[in-house]
Amino acid sequence: HTQKRRRQNLIDDRPTDPPAGKKTPPAMGNDASIPSGEDGHGGGADPFAMGDKFDGVETLGYRVLGVQPDSPASSAGLVSFFDFLVGCNGRMLLGRSVDDDGNDLPEDSEEWEDVDFPKLLRENVGEALEMLVWNIKSQSQRLVSLTPSSDWGGTGLLGVTIRLDDYAEADERLVRVLSVEHNSPAAIAGLEPLTDYLLGTTAVSFDDGDKNLASVLQSHVDRVVEMYVYNTESDVVRVVTVMPTLSWGGQGLLGAEVGTGYLHRIPQRCRDTLGSSVERKVRTGARPAEYPPLQGGQTM
Repeated sequence: HTQKRRRQNLIDDRPTDPPAGKKTPPAMGNDASIPSGEDGHGGGADPFAMGDKFDGVETLGYRVLGVQPDSPASSAGLVSFFDFLVGCNGRMLLGRSVDDDGNDLPEDSEEWEDVDFPKLLRENVGEALEMLVWNIKSQSQRLVSLTPSSDWGGTGLLGVTIRLDDYAEADERLVRVLSVEHNSPAAIAGLEPLTDYLLGTTAVSFDDGDKNLASVLQSHVDRVVEMYVYNTESDVVRVVTVMPTLSWGGQGLLGAEVGTGYLHRIPQRCRDTLGSSVERKVRTGARPAEYPPLQGGQTM
């Protein structure tokens, strides 16, 4: 059974400047979801396959995770975790059932269908694509040029790892580090109190209070897990390696007090920039047992 979903393209042809207040993000469709298992780089599951997690959610896009150095994605200035790819060459990446004027589109319209993004990249190697990008930190949209390439020297045609995710109010669903205990896993990982925000991993966003964070910590006891962390002083998203454990001599697996909710949003003074992120190469081949790969992101 196909349920008609009302979707609107609120995107203008021009990139917008970050507003002083909250801005309504572009509305997206939903025909796909990303699995959140931990059994490989994308594992055997299709990260673009239909699923229930995002059923009925219209504010979806492909969240930028890792950006590789010297890649097409790096040249375009994509920012890890804060940027979402939402459109390409004037068309939304995920389907919609209404046009720009709010009129219903016929169900056989091409715009009902999600864009096959991997296929689109393969068919346009060497050709510049105009990508529409939504940044959740500045609440702004911009157009960037991305040219898929098979010979830039890294993994994928763009050199970016992406995952389907919901960007509605994603900037308000973060975990702020409030204090860090001496010699704790958090301290060893270099987490900074008050200025660091835990964003998520390649498999899950920390957008459910501290529940997702607790789940990640509990599933990685005495094993390392990589987390994306934003710092308000440097305005940079970095990747930190944490090993949750109860054997460090204090309380908790992390040894840090965290806060969530309205009082712990990203400060307004940080909202007038897109932010930046530390670029890193994608590991290929076998990985050491102490570095278990996380499923959920697809390298493009």
